[in-house]
Amino acid sequence: MDQLDLHQAFFHAHPDPMWIYDVETLAFLDVNAAAERKYGWSHAEFLGMSLADIRPAEEVETLKAQIAGTRDAIDTSGVWRHLTREGRILFVDVVSHQVRYQGRAARFVSARDITRLVELERERTAMLDSISDGFFTLDADGCFTFLNGQAETYLDRSRAELLGRNVWEAFPEARDKVFKVAVEAAIAHRLTQHFTEYLDPPGRWFRSFVHPAEAGGVKVYFRDVTSERAAETQLRLLELAVSHLNDIVLITEASPIDEASGGPKVVYVNDAFVRVTGYEKTEIIGRTPRMLQGDDTSRTEVERIREALGRGQPVRAELINYTRLGKPFWVEMDIVPIALDGEAHTHFVAVQRDITERRTAQEAMRLGEERFQLMARATNDVVWDWDISRDALWWNSNLRTLFGYTPADGQTPLDFWLHHIHPDDRERVRAGFSEALEGADTIWRAEYRFEKADGRYAAVADRGFIIRDAGGRPTRAVGSMLDVTERRELEDSVRQSQKLEAVGQLTGGVAHDFNNLLTVILNNAEGLEEALAAQPPLRDLASMTIQAAERGAELTSRLLAVARRQALSPTILDLGVLVRNLRPLLRRTLSEDIEIRIVAPANLWMVEADAGQVEVALLNLAINARDAMPDGGKLVIRLDNVVESKAPPTGDLGVRRSCVRLAVSDTGQGMPKAVVSRAFEPFFTTKPVGKGTGLGLSISYGIVEQHGGRLSARNVEGGGAEFVLELPQA
Repeated sequence: MDQLDLHQAFFHAHPDPMWIYDVETLAFLDVNAAAERKYGWSHAEFLGMSLADIRPAEEVETLKAQIAGTRDAIDTSGVWRHLTREGRILFVDVVSHQVRYQGRAARFVSARDITRLVELERERTAMLDSISDGFFTLDADGCFTFLNGQAETYLDRSRAELLGRNVWEAFPEARDKVFKVAVEAAIAHRLTQHFTEYLDPPGRWFRSFVHPAEAGGVKVYFRDVTSERAAETQLRLLELAVSHLNDIVLITEASPIDEASGGPKVVYVNDAFVRVTGYEKTEIIGRTPRMLQGDDTSRTEVERIREALGRGQPVRAELINYTRLGKPFWVEMDIVPIALDGEAHTHFVAVQRDITERRTAQEAMRLGEERFQLMARATNDVVWDWDISRDALWWNSNLRTLFGYTPADGQTPLDFWLHHIHPDDRERVRAGFSEALEGADTIWRAEYRFEKADGRYAAVADRGFIIRDAGGRPTRAVGSMLDVTERRELEDSVRQSQKLEAVGQLTGGVAHDFNNLLTVILNNAEGLEEALAAQPPLRDLASMTIQAAERGAELTSRLLAVARRQALSPTILDLGVLVRNLRPLLRRTLSEDIEIRIVAPANLWMVEADAGQVEVALLNLAINARDAMPDGGKLVIRLDNVVESKAPPTGDLGVRRSCVRLAVSDTGQGMPKAVVSRAFEPFFTTKPVGKGTGLGLSISYGIVEQHGGRLSARNVEGGGAEFVLELPQA
């Protein structure tokens, strides 16, 4: 057997997995039988694979970088994770040699399975990590060789920071501590050393045990005893503090609890008991605390305390006790049962504080609050109270009565108020209120529109008083909102009436003067018509002048009717004829892209009304419809005979009866909800409330008032609005 055969026999018979791979492609060039057994792939399958196929996907890039950086002929790359055919992870210690194989640069790899060793090390580490003490080991050079998780926590350093690092370099401040002396003694004398010392950092007290280890190192167990030392210190401080407290601390035996046996006996009181009650400690020790009670002490509260303590439950109570001189004082007490040495409740600890001043202040506050509530209920205003620190805005019941809101517990955040202010007023009101709060003012006033629960807005006058602390900072604001909607509408109504009266006077004056001019033109034209009887062409011109003057006179008659300068002349009318005669005027008034449709039955009933008034109402309703259809549309005027109309009445107009319905509808933008809901309130006759309303509806309302009937308005499904005027049959 030549040398090559020996190498091949060694390679294939070796118990550890071995392979040869191409340095450039990482492809397997040859594997031994041990590799086949360990990894589960056949020889032929291995030759179709590369190193990347036996490594976890997340480590492939690291593998490539490691191989690319290998320059040594022999490389000990350390422990790596490999995958078997079944997906099991193996930990292997890899050693590789640079070779040439089949004329290519390759590496010969020996991979020893150390999975069990890794698992054992993990178990040992897990066991040490599970103990509550900190544990670390140092070698003979003082370098960290192991730390458990608790040691990392105590030292506030990670394993990565400390392993392999000298302890005196990592913690130079420890050179001057007892710890260094203990380590040196343990190594020198091979004896365990223990001590308690404060280390900063990490700023904790530790009780440590240093044990000598093999090869000249040490094993260190240490435990944080900061809490224990703090508890001891706290106990000493507590004893001192209790004696200087302003609150009374009183401790009694837990039995007997029943009154027949005299009650529990006092075993301890602090100095505050002497200061508050006037009794010396010797006068209360061994006696029951019930000796402090008197005529005004609530027996019900005393019984409640006794029952709670009898069940072993803590209890809080407020009682009237009496001093040694018989002066009553209010005391708030917290009583807690305690047990010594794990036994049943052995003692009661009561902490009592004198709250006489607080109770007096509470009573004064209660009386003040009671007066405030009485005043809030007595007024018609919406009273509010804003606690600035809690952002709690309290309202009286008038918030529901006037505006329809019922907040939970009568409270809302300030944003509730701001959110319901009309958008056009909100920023002005918010800025004014903020300016008043940030300044030194104590009074704030504003008028704005406030949204009701039904979507309508009310005009309100709001006035608040700002309460400030000693530093001038606002702590509370109290005020009231007065609904001035009717007042403002009345003022607007008066102004509108004045405007309409002025317009009416102007219109009437112009119409009157124009009517005088038309009288002259009409008389002269009639004279010319007679004088030119023999000249037909000229006579026709005179006739046309007469017709134009008559139409002008008709127009002035309508203007005078609108201005109330001409008396209304109710007559028996055929609304169908009136509407058809008005069609030419409507056609000239409306744009070409608006279709006009008139629907009327042949047997339409007669009604009694002023023709001019009806014409003006229809003309203005048509103009409103035109404004609501800027892009064109359809205007429909429908006339019907109605028996016992079911339309909603505008007022108390008596019994229902047959009538003629005049409905004007369009395909425009429709009316806002608020307009529809308010369309027939009394103020409407002088105060238009939105698009699709105005003079037309005002005149229609006047017709209904004078002749009876009904008036209604609604938005039509699919878009547009409809106004319906119903007049009784003549």
